[in-house]
Amino acid sequence: MQTGERRRERKVVSVVFCDLVGFTQRAERLDPEDVEALLAPYHERLRSELEHRGGTVEKFIGDAVMALFGAPVAHEDDPERAVRAALAIREWALGSDEAQVRIAVTTGEALIRLDARPEAGEGMASGDVVNTAARLQAAAPVNGILIDETTYRATRGAIEHAPAVAVEAKGKTEPIAVWQAQAARCSSGARASSPCCGTHSSARATSELRSWSRSSACREWERAAWCTSSPAWQTPTRRSSPGVRAAASPTATA
Repeated sequence: MQTGERRRERKVVSVVFCDLVGFTQRAERLDPEDVEALLAPYHERLRSELEHRGGTVEKFIGDAVMALFGAPVAHEDDPERAVRAALAIREWALGSDEAQVRIAVTTGEALIRLDARPEAGEGMASGDVVNTAARLQAAAPVNGILIDETTYRATRGAIEHAPAVAVEAKGKTEPIAVWQAQAARCSSGARASSPCCGTHSSARATSELRSWSRSSACREWERAAWCTSSPAWQTPTRRSSPGVRAAASPTATA
């Protein structure tokens, strides 16, 4: 490898995308210093919740936050960690007088820059899993958490979910099957009183996640000429949805 060449690697990651509801309109009436003063505690709280569960904050874009679970450090239960972090953020927002959020969690293969420095504003991940998280976040209900099928498969034993209407997202040929994450379960299977309840990972769920996620991601990349091989992974039957909801394109605030 040549000196200065970027080191990259494909990894299965879970992406958390969170956005403050209505902040853009509110910021229009404020001075830049006031905007910064409002965002600072919000950023600090989200960073705390995400990093406490093993996530890495990749970037803050105005009132939007993107974090990764599975890179640079990977855990067997990264999807569950990501959803639990999302639940903790929502719990904080529900207890706040002003904050409302929309959150999405997606899981799949991404191209990771191993030498990226997120603290310096350098992006770590690229791929469809990142774009999908942004689209689902824009479609999420206020104080709601939408997750994709891969995340649902990996967390259904540890997280309570509710069916949701499939999301028709810009750039996608088919609607995206989604669920709403509602609450975490404890080891007994009962609903936990807090998303901080210890994590639980199923070897079967993790194996299914990695197999299904890699096959789905590789099919996408083959169409984009990213994959050079075409292994015959089996694709599970996708869940049918009663309807389709359109997702607005997320707005990035400089």
